[in-house]
Parts: sequence; C-alpha cells; structure tokens
Amino acid sequence: MVGVPRSTGCRLCRTRKVKCDTLKPSCGNCIKYGAECPGYSRGLKFVDEKHQIRQRGRRQGKSEQVSTSSSSSTTGSDIAISDSETWSLVRPSPTLLRLELPRGPLLLNMIESSTNYTRSTDVFILLSWLNIDRLGKRALLDGAICSFALHLTGKANSNADLVAKSRTIYGLALTELQAALQHSTEWKASETLCAAILLCYFELFAGTAVPDTWIQHAKGIGTLMEQRGPAAHAEGWDAAMLLSCRGILVCPTFLLDYCNKAKDKELALSPGQVTELCECLPTISDMFYPGKDQLFLSRPAWRHVTSDGGRRLIYAPDAPIEHIRVGDGFLANLAQLTPILHGAYLLREANKAGMFVEPDKISALAHLATVEHARFARWFDDFDVLEFPRPVEVLPTDPANSLFGTVLEHKSAAAGSLLLGYWASMLILEETLVECGTPRANSEISIRYFVERILRSVESVGRGTMGPYRIGFAIRIVYEFATGQEQRWIASMLDKFSQGYAAIDKKTYPKPKDDDAQPTRFVQSTA
Repeated sequence: MVGVPRSTGCRLCRTRKVKCDTLKPSCGNCIKYGAECPGYSRGLKFVDEKHQIRQRGRRQGKSEQVSTSSSSSTTGSDIAISDSETWSLVRPSPTLLRLELPRGPLLLNMIESSTNYTRSTDVFILLSWLNIDRLGKRALLDGAICSFALHLTGKANSNADLVAKSRTIYGLALTELQAALQHSTEWKASETLCAAILLCYFELFAGTAVPDTWIQHAKGIGTLMEQRGPAAHAEGWDAAMLLSCRGILVCPTFLLDYCNKAKDKELALSPGQVTELCECLPTISDMFYPGKDQLFLSRPAWRHVTSDGGRRLIYAPDAPIEHIRVGDGFLANLAQLTPILHGAYLLREANKAGMFVEPDKISALAHLATVEHARFARWFDDFDVLEFPRPVEVLPTDPANSLFGTVLEHKSAAAGSLLLGYWASMLILEETLVECGTPRANSEISIRYFVERILRSVESVGRGTMGPYRIGFAIRIVYEFATGQEQRWIASMLDKFSQGYAAIDKKTYPKPKDDDAQPTRFVQSTA
C-alpha cells in the first residue's frame, strides 16, 4: 500500500514521535537540542502486506482458522499452526504438505491398518510410545513417521513404489531435522528428538549408502539427549522416548564395526600405537564419547531417568512390575559393560602385539570384569524366577541347513531377546578375564555353552519384522567366538535378515575363518 503521512511535523520529530511546532526553517525541538532539522518534506510511505493464499474450492473463512498445538513440556514450543499448512523450519515441501490436518490419526492408521502391523505386533510395540497429539502439526515429525511407516508397509507387501516414496520423504525429513537442530529453540523440542529417533529407526531397517549411518545417527541422538539434560527426560513423552531407545544408545555395535573394518583391510597397529592404547587402558570411556567420561546414561544425574521404575511409560498397563525391573536392570548392566569392552579391546591388541602392559592396569580391568560378571549373574537369578515360558528344544524348520539337530524355541520373543543379550554379555566378560590372565574355572566350557545357546536361538528369536533387531547385538558378538563353519552359517542367516533389517548386513562382518579345528575364543570389544 502507498499512503501519505498525516503528521505535519519535521521528519526528525515524526521519527521521535514528539509534537512539532512546525517553525521554519528549523522547528523549536531541533533548535533546542542542537540538531539539524531535516525539513518538512512528506515522503511516500510503503507498507508491505503479503498476499493471503487460499486453496481452490475452499472458503476464506476456513483458511483463516488457527489452531494452537500443545507444546513440548521442556521447550515451550507453542506455535499457532494454520489448517492449510504444517509448521516447518525450511521451505515447505509439497510431498510433506500434501496431506492436510488432521494428519495425526491418518499417520498412525498407516501402521495400524496394515494386516501385518496391528496392535499385537512387535512393530506397533516399538512405536507404542508415539503421542498422536503431536502428529499432523510439524513437517519434521510427520515426515519421520511417514517415511518409517511407508518403508515397513512397503517391505511387508513387496511394494517397491512405497519403499521408494519412503526414501524420498526420509530425505526431506532429514533436511527438516538439520534445520531444527540449528534453530535456537527447536533443537530441544520434544518433536525434534522424536523425529531423530524415528529417522534412526528408518536407517536401521532401510539402510543407506553407508552401512554405519545409523550408528552415527545414534551417536547424535545421544549427544542431543545429553545437551537437553536429564530434567528434560524425567517425565511424560520425553521420558518414554529415552526409555525406548536405550538399546541403540548403549549397543556396542559401533566399535565392533570399527574393528571389523580395520581387520578386513588387514590393518596392523604399530608398537607405538599399541603403547598409546595401553596408556589409555584404565580410561572409563564408551563407544560414543571417547575420553575420560562415562557413557552419559551411566552418570548419577541420569540414572534416575533411565529406568521405567513401574511408570509403564513404554510397557503395557498390565505389565508385572517384576518384568519391568528386570528389563531396566539388563539395560543398566549393558551400559556398565561399555568401559570393560573398551579396556578389553585395548588389552587384546597389546597382547597380540606382544607389548608389555602394567600389571595394575590389567588388575583394574579384571576387577571391573569380575564385578560386572557378578552383576549379570544376579540379574539372571532375578530373571530366572519370573513367570515366562522357558525355551524348549524343537526340530529346526530347515534341518538340511541347520547346524544343530534341535534348536531352542522361545515362546516369548522379549524374554528370548534378553537371554541372548545376557549370553552375549557373559561371552565378553568371560573372555575379558581370559585376556587379563585370570580366567574363571571352566571358562572354555562356559564360552562354548553360551555360543551354542545363542546360535540355537537365532531361528526363533529372529522371526518377524523385529526379529533381526532383537538378535543384532548377540549375533554380532557370537560371530567372533564361532568356528569357521558356524560363521559361514551365520553369514547365510544375515543374508535373510538384512532384506528387512539393513543394520545387520554381513558386509560389516569379517570374512569367515578357514580353520574349523577349534572354536574361536576372541573378544570383540569396544575401542
């Protein structure tokens, strides 16, 4: 719009918004304060007014309606959102904005409506903590859940078009996530954290050009949570998100993958490098944050928010409290395992290179491993008294390609996953004590027992869409203790699993061993 200013005062008085006496050549105010009077010329005034865009066929009244969304409990991110758009930090994408509100129920229905993803399936359980009230209002969160849901549905129905669309939306959502993380307030919004977790799940299942993308993404989620602080994850939706992704935060696959790459390339540490590693041996570190600090989830300030404690934020309302405590206890023990993995890997490399390591450092590592071994043993005692169907021996579904005459059938996939994680953890601890020169009695027998229990459980616990997710940690650990024949069998299983779960791709594994004479006793530890 173009208009003429109504004030007759000089330009300086108009700017200062004071009464002008309109004296010429200089007004009284300018003379009084010694300012040069700019004169009384009346310039044109330009007012910028944006066009209001409305969709064809819709009444203007509807396009002007505004609905307010409930904000994150930790950021106060209340933002008025128009019915005709989704709030976005970057240029709105037609792909993400194609669906109009209410999109929340529609997005959730994408998962529930599929015959393969009803409330009784493990995929829905994985996403049961999603807050439907937060869906349909931000392009970032909508894009993240849409990409993941489309991928799962496309894979289940062998629909390549849906899978391709899921990747397109995934790329758009990543752009939104980058913008949100660079925003002064949105980086700590609950919706931003939720989208980051969902996109990491997408990378776990769908995969990207780089096999370890999800690992880097998980590292970023950990950093984001650490920056938000424990108070931001104490209650409600934020607490549920933290509890839901504890596994990918403490999973040692990151450094296992790192070690494998070095091994595949036949890289060897020089004596100087080994000496440097030995000097770092007593460091309490973890695979995501190298240094003197512990994994942030293990710090005292975080321990009270990393357990459900009976709140049932991610568990069914009727879940027994004993089951919840056992689940919390396992993940707490797994977090405490990371510094032991770190030290054991360094010690193993030093032993292989024939380097001297100070006895007190080895003794400190052995003490940590012994304490953690006792912790896991107590955890198993608590687990063993729970009422759940025990694994039973059954014939394998494919006897011709099975390594064993009978396999273990786990009626409870959740219990089976915990057992596999326990056996894998005990493998690491047993071998750590061997590397320290303080093996437990009958350690070779124990190691072989754990190896066979894991391998005989892969067929059962690995079933379903979430099967590879449940066995990923255990199968990666047991691979290092298996014989060459067992490693080749594991590789054949990985070919099947990776079709629906990219994070378990055998490309990140070392080549199978040629020598089948003796079972491998090798701790693949964190670095």
